[in-house]
Amino acid sequence: NVTATIIMPKNAPSIKIKNTKNYGAEVILYDPFTDNRENIAHEISKKNGKVIIRPYDDEDIIVGQGTAGKEIAEDLLNLHISPDIYLCCCGGGGLIAGTSTYLKYQFPKIKCYSVEPEKFNDTQVSLSKKIITPVKEGSQSICDALLAPQPGDITFEINKQILKEGLSVSDNEVKKTIILLAENLKIIAEPGGAVAATALLNNKIDTTNKTIVVMISGGNIDNELFSNIVRGL
Repeated sequence: NVTATIIMPKNAPSIKIKNTKNYGAEVILYDPFTDNRENIAHEISKKNGKVIIRPYDDEDIIVGQGTAGKEIAEDLLNLHISPDIYLCCCGGGGLIAGTSTYLKYQFPKIKCYSVEPEKFNDTQVSLSKKIITPVKEGSQSICDALLAPQPGDITFEINKQILKEGLSVSDNEVKKTIILLAENLKIIAEPGGAVAATALLNNKIDTTNKTIVVMISGGNIDNELFSNIVRGL
């Protein structure tokens, strides 16, 4: 009988909002460009006595997301493949922190890179400056799942130790990748889930003669948005 209140950006795909409600959760929508999700969560927690579970800056969440890295490693080991580079989408940094930690454990020489929208490249900038640096106010991106205003405290401590560096891609590059993935691989990816593949396809780093692991995470994209992307390009 545990109830859940999920705070989601109002520009989240309608299918994601609908599915979350179908699981029985209460959904509260906020404007990711003007509202502070953390403040909203604290108000709800104080009013209703709920425990806050952060989407990335939580050790248990990072460990849970890291199991994807374990699955990747098991597949690679079974195929006797040793990866050189790992590209992973990054919002608050939880998924890449968890998966990179495990991949580094199994393949110490692997180089791990975070990939973000260029207007929300807070991890890229923070890694470069070696200090948590928020994005500029008013920044926007089609990648609704990656709009964290700055890296998490826990995730940044992990990522600054294990990541080679951060990369960023433009919204237009992401749109082209979404179409390419659909046409050639029959994979329907949401914008945030396609950024790592976008970095690879747009040569953001040198991958010559390298074995690359690319995380494609999330297929929550509305038919309308997908159609608009196709028509727009």
